[in-house]
Amino acid sequence: MITIRDYAKENNVSYEAIRKQIKRYEDELNGHIIKQNRTQFLDDIAVAILDQHRRENPVIIVNQDTDFRLKQLEDENKNLLIKVAQQADKISQLNEDLKNKIEQMTSLMLENKEKTSLLEQKKDQAEEINQLKEQLDQEKKEQLNEIEMLKNELEKQKNKGFFARLFGK
Repeated sequence: MITIRDYAKENNVSYEAIRKQIKRYEDELNGHIIKQNRTQFLDDIAVAILDQHRRENPVIIVNQDTDFRLKQLEDENKNLLIKVAQQADKISQLNEDLKNKIEQMTSLMLENKEKTSLLEQKKDQAEEINQLKEQLDQEKKEQLNEIEMLKNELEKQKNKGFFARLFGK
């Protein structure tokens, strides 16, 4: 006793091909197919009848090289997986590079901000120095003018006579 599915496997044909053959020769197979639940079993006589008809009318099995095609697809899949892994590695490396560049940019921006702040302080100091210089120049001019006036007054005092100086005239 063998199931239809097992018989199909043994003969390297599909379940449907055997089912059609049973339908075609159902008069000869009457009483030799036993049904239990939903499974149909072939007795030894049924197997012999089906084998005889298969020899008389052989089914030509077309070899479709499915194994070769499957091997090709498996190889292609492996190659694609390798490429995906390589691309993932590249993406990971690029992410790492990007992270490093961002850190460098942040560092440079902070450095630039500090330098800008120092530059502004220097500008403010230079402006303050210029203001102090102008103030000193102005004071110097005033002192020079005062010295000049005092020299002139001293010269006038020298040019006055002894008695004029003595009496303050």
